[in-house]
Amino acid sequence: MRIWQMTDGEFADGKYLVVRRDGTIPWWPNFVMGGHDPASGAGLRGYADKAAELGYEAEYVQSIRELADMYDLLAAKVKGTVKVDPEAPPHRKDNPAVVAMMRHEADLSGYKGPAEE
Repeated sequence: MRIWQMTDGEFADGKYLVVRRDGTIPWWPNFVMGGHDPASGAGLRGYADKAAELGYEAEYVQSIRELADMYDLLAAKVKGTVKVDPEAPPHRKDNPAVVAMMRHEADLSGYKGPAEE
């Protein structure tokens, strides 16, 4: 099975919706790694290595390495207790509002939370 955004058809928009703090949706492709996935720590370290090579700020690179360590600890802690299957087929019903945002037909920038109403 390929990652969803590398397929044609229904799931080509990806598996996750990435939303900025202001409610807008980035237009560029992205890839989400979860802390339960035992491969995510290594992925973050690879990113940190490349970021260091490109001259990104040392504090930023170090924080990515710390996040990788946290992910490794979490993956080890939940091993065998949490079902982590990045290759699993769809098993939840899509929310049409979320899919519309993934397709850049909507965003959350105008959303007012309960405290703002």
